[in-house]
Amino acid sequence: MATMNIELQAVTKIVHMVSKCPHLEPIIGSNDKTLLTDGHIDVHSSESHSKATFDGRVHVQVKGRKLSGNMKLPRTFPITRTDLAGYLKNQGVLYFVVYINPKTGKALPAYALLNPFKLQQLIDGMASQKQVGVRIKPLPTDPERIEGIVKLALRSADEKPSMRVDSRELDFSRITVYTDGSLNLDTPVRLTRADHDYTLVLETSGGMVLSVDEELVITPAEYVGEVTTLTVSCGDFVFHHPTRRRVDKDTVELELSKGLKIQRSGTGQASTGSISLMMRETLRERFNDVGFYLACADQQVFSIDGVETAVGQAAADDQEELRGHFEYLTALMALCDHLGVDPSLVDLKPLEGKRGNQLLGLHGVMLRGEEINVEHDEPTGRILQPMGRWSLQLLVTQDTTDGKWVCRDLFHPELGLQFVMTGEDEAGETQICRVTPYEVLEREHLPFTLNLHLDNLVNAYSSIIEYPEAANFANTTVLNLVRAADLVAIRKPEFLEAALTLNSWLISKQGALPHHQINHWQIAARNGQLTQAERFEIRSLKGQASRNELDKPLLIEAACAILLGDEEEIAYCLSRLDEKQLVAFRDWPIWELHSPHTTPEDGQH
Repeated sequence: MATMNIELQAVTKIVHMVSKCPHLEPIIGSNDKTLLTDGHIDVHSSESHSKATFDGRVHVQVKGRKLSGNMKLPRTFPITRTDLAGYLKNQGVLYFVVYINPKTGKALPAYALLNPFKLQQLIDGMASQKQVGVRIKPLPTDPERIEGIVKLALRSADEKPSMRVDSRELDFSRITVYTDGSLNLDTPVRLTRADHDYTLVLETSGGMVLSVDEELVITPAEYVGEVTTLTVSCGDFVFHHPTRRRVDKDTVELELSKGLKIQRSGTGQASTGSISLMMRETLRERFNDVGFYLACADQQVFSIDGVETAVGQAAADDQEELRGHFEYLTALMALCDHLGVDPSLVDLKPLEGKRGNQLLGLHGVMLRGEEINVEHDEPTGRILQPMGRWSLQLLVTQDTTDGKWVCRDLFHPELGLQFVMTGEDEAGETQICRVTPYEVLEREHLPFTLNLHLDNLVNAYSSIIEYPEAANFANTTVLNLVRAADLVAIRKPEFLEAALTLNSWLISKQGALPHHQINHWQIAARNGQLTQAERFEIRSLKGQASRNELDKPLLIEAACAILLGDEEEIAYCLSRLDEKQLVAFRDWPIWELHSPHTTPEDGQH
């Protein structure tokens, strides 16, 4: 068979296959006189072809080659650097190779979509080579699949390697991937030009549309992970709304927490699960994770929405050590529960060694009735027990019934002790007044004390409300709680909620006094933007202060100006304070809402 006949048969085969595609019209010659290409394929938007339905034209090159024996399709086809450079100047080419058995006439058509970005990549990787083997793929027989390949070739002609666009510098609002329709998106896929045919188009926020030369990883939603409504349990340990992620077609992973994951294979009664455990840092997290893990080891089963799944979990080599560690965690959890401590705040790393042993000893004293060894009579004393970055405030007292020394929670609602504070008045006379444990605690310790029992705040001050200074003490605690919220972000919601509750109680007892109103507003400001109604009320109070209708009007004006966020007015109000007033004002938590923290002089520049 002559060479011309091979080329003719190759072109005939491609024309025959493309002609079956209703939206395509092949115009391909076999005389091989056209520079670089053998013709083109016109693409139409309709099955009836006309100028009105014409969408574009794809350049085509067809090669015919003899193939004998078992007719196995080669993986690559050699193309010269000169041809590749020519195709690049022509915005790409759809390259067909048809292998023909000269004895039987059987033809195996293959193709390579040489879009501009792929051509540039091939040329860049050639170094001093004169030709390179380009990967070819079998040409599908399905007309719809062929149309997908040709339409992708048309779309990718917009690629411009010479522009050297860096997608990282683009503010894009949409990304679109065009493929030939052959991608299987049931599993994660990495798009590379060596393995896939695609073109990637970005649309910027300004409306510009650009083709970019990037690789892309496409991960189906179920492989990324989604929060479920499932409940997973084993023994006393329950996890709600785990994240489900498919690992492969047969395996699903449930992430119960950041430290606990279950991989489940199979379905129904035949399903099995394996569990992985990673030690997390906080007490509550680790207790729940380790507890569930050990419960599964004991029961060899866990439940998902009540449906049991067998655990394919071998006994861990360190399980004995793990069980000992869980006993330690259990003791710490019981101590936290007794003291009203949130165990999610307790970082375990600083408790290794001495501090952990101290807490175990404290557990024995406070929960198991073990006696504290005191060699001589000592007055009741306060203990600050470190707990990582935090601390516990405790009392050591002697039981009046049996003389036994015991350790108590300083803030426990049922402590059964009264606290008094002594001081001298202006005449030098000693004054004694009832206080709560919150007056005993130093201001700098409040943000880091875990056993505050803040849900008992109002009850504590209600018990001393008949004493003249009780309301002032409660107001000071409100301010200290707001300061604590500013200082320790992780406890901000807890402190602000307690401050708001106590301040609201003060308003119910004393009315909406200006300082109670300001405290209410500054708490609200820390929780989010003030409402229009609140800002109107602030302006009204500021107006009263401006007319000298209130005590300490200058301080009230300055506080209201800060709440309203008027920097020019803030500077003016602060400039009217004397040095003593300004020092006091800067110590109030309202000052933290002033940004930038300028002095009156700074504000005047």
